[in-house]
Amino acid sequence: MNNHIQPSKQVLWYLQNKKPLKCTQDMHVDVAVIGGGIAGLSAAQAFASRNKKVALFEQHFCGSGATGKGSGFVTPNSELSLSDFSHQTDNEKSQELWKFINNGLEKIRTNTLDYNFDCGYTSQGGLFVANCDRTLKNIQEEHKKISMLGYESQLFGKKEISSILGSQLYFGGMTYGNSFGINTYEYCKSLQQHLEQNGVSIFEETPVTQINDHTLTTPHATITADYIIVCVDKFLPELAVMEDQIYHAQNFILVSEQLNDDQIKMIFPEKPYMVWDSQLIYNYFRLSKDRRLILGGGDMFSLYAKEESHNYQRGYNKIINYFQKMFPKANIQFEYQWPGLFGISKDLAPIATPDSKYPHIYYIAASAGLPIATALAMYSAEHLLDGKKDMDAYFAPKRKYFIDGILQKILGKKISFAVNNLLIQKTLGCFK
Repeated sequence: MNNHIQPSKQVLWYLQNKKPLKCTQDMHVDVAVIGGGIAGLSAAQAFASRNKKVALFEQHFCGSGATGKGSGFVTPNSELSLSDFSHQTDNEKSQELWKFINNGLEKIRTNTLDYNFDCGYTSQGGLFVANCDRTLKNIQEEHKKISMLGYESQLFGKKEISSILGSQLYFGGMTYGNSFGINTYEYCKSLQQHLEQNGVSIFEETPVTQINDHTLTTPHATITADYIIVCVDKFLPELAVMEDQIYHAQNFILVSEQLNDDQIKMIFPEKPYMVWDSQLIYNYFRLSKDRRLILGGGDMFSLYAKEESHNYQRGYNKIINYFQKMFPKANIQFEYQWPGLFGISKDLAPIATPDSKYPHIYYIAASAGLPIATALAMYSAEHLLDGKKDMDAYFAPKRKYFIDGILQKILGKKISFAVNNLLIQKTLGCFK
């Protein structure tokens, strides 16, 4: 970072946020959705498309949480790949899960293109790169499975990968051809506007403080609903729900100045990709539609921080040092930086389930990855209105974990989640 200007500690796309609408009157609706991230907005869309009267309640503003702070990768491989799913279950079930995730991916794409969302859509292939020979073998296995299902994918060895990325240090990689990039905050705001134009009531700066049967309590109004969909991700334990099943992890985002053609070719000699690597705490980067490099990653010492680690220069330096090591000739100035927390489970898979006492209440949490969050939101309507249950078992919170129950109480939640996440990734062969 020598001789570089310190990046502004702001989420770039939040700077144009408009004044929100608060809920101040009691009401009854068919469906109440809590949470204005991609899961909540997608759930509102799913129920509204079935002619239900829907109201959404967001404690800050839509896109203010993990969704809006994200890097905008829309790819079926987020925390878990197809190979990871196949290691955890049988091939038939893993293929069903992969199709399920891709349905969520395509919903984001069709929303964006059919309704002309101004959210920085860029058609870029996802590129999963190996940091060593051992993880290249995992990537080769993933490529084989993806190709067998008929999805577009290309495999690269060490020699080939250096022709599409301006680095000699990767050992190979594979593409996910159906991937694309968006500005996630602008996607949320575009979807919010589309829903409002189609009759969905969306209230911001309206936190839900209590859920009791069919009733929601907010600071200025009481809402009753036939169905309640809770999409608050890492905040779910604050509602005294699944306190032992949901925690969070943290990563950091840097956004560069707008790059010129020479700078872009230094990183992407042929064409831009959305790239992530095979390290345990992986690094990732992509080029935005307005030619900025979005660079992200994490730091072991702050990964499970209790709150967002603002002014944590060690984390940002780690990411920048990684990028400078991989692309030593790329002289890029970063202008913005921010941290973000996102919800996780103990096995990195999402949790989606009806309430054990009130089946009309449905929870969606720990859905790391935009496609899976969207898919689960769509599924919540299918589950509650159509009685669909084919995905219930996989996403149920009562699953087998390495550390659970009494041992978790002894070790504490933070250590238990860290060890569980570490062991699941070791089992799946994710170590560098």
